[in-house]
Amino acid sequence: MEDEKQKEISAITPNKGKNKQEWYVFYVRGKHEKQAERLLTRDGYTSYLPIRTVLKEWSDRKKSVEEPLFKSYIFVYIYKNQIYDVLQLPSIVTYVRFAGEPAIIRQKHIDLIKELILNKTKFDVSNKRLKVGERLKLKSGPFKGQMGVVKQLRGSKKVLVDLETINFTLEIEL
Repeated sequence: MEDEKQKEISAITPNKGKNKQEWYVFYVRGKHEKQAERLLTRDGYTSYLPIRTVLKEWSDRKKSVEEPLFKSYIFVYIYKNQIYDVLQLPSIVTYVRFAGEPAIIRQKHIDLIKELILNKTKFDVSNKRLKVGERLKLKSGPFKGQMGVVKQLRGSKKVLVDLETINFTLEIEL
């Protein structure tokens, strides 16, 4: 009888080696990010919805608006076996996969996003990949507004951009 109780307890207690909590990425219905966060919190899950303040401009006024940093995505800190429970919430559409497995975001990346937002660091989020020969316009820094051509990619963190109008090549760290 004692052995049966022990088996039951070990079945519901997470194994810290293999079954540990991770930040999983979920795709939510459009414009439902905040609702998904409320539902997750209500049900006892730890979630993170990075929010940033942006200045929206209309023809008659300007207004600061809070919006999700990653539209239609939310991070949830759960055990892998809880993924299907989270999918039962009305605003959650699916989980993000990478190489056929649920995508996991490392804690250090969550912390970096939090720090960037907390320090009000100016940055843009894009899923666009640069290609050699691609024309671009610099959005910030001392060469803001300058047109350039991607000359060379140096790994995933650096790119060489030829600034045609001033005849310089910049090495930009992404």
